[in-house]
Amino acid sequence: MAAPVEVDICGQKFSVTSDDSEHHIRLIAAHVDEKIRQIGSRDSSIPMYTRAVLAALNIASEWQKLRESQEEVERVVERLTDRLGVAPPTTDGEENSERA
Repeated sequence: MAAPVEVDICGQKFSVTSDDSEHHIRLIAAHVDEKIRQIGSRDSSIPMYTRAVLAALNIASEWQKLRESQEEVERVVERLTDRLGVAPPTTDGEENSERA
């Protein structure tokens, strides 16, 4: 595991240890910070804990929508490759020469 990365979310420092790159950790922390601040900008009386939970729900919703969208794209690609009679690309980026 890499060295901890210190990030700031809504004025509070967090030390994050992850296998992800420092750049990735900072991007994610900035996204979380932005979501929490957006909620606070609409109603500053919302407690910070509630803002954090609402931000987590918003981020989870974004993730779920992206996941569903990706699954639909994969289904479309599979249908198209079936119609064309070719094998879809493998997950490592190489194409199969024939269908199983």
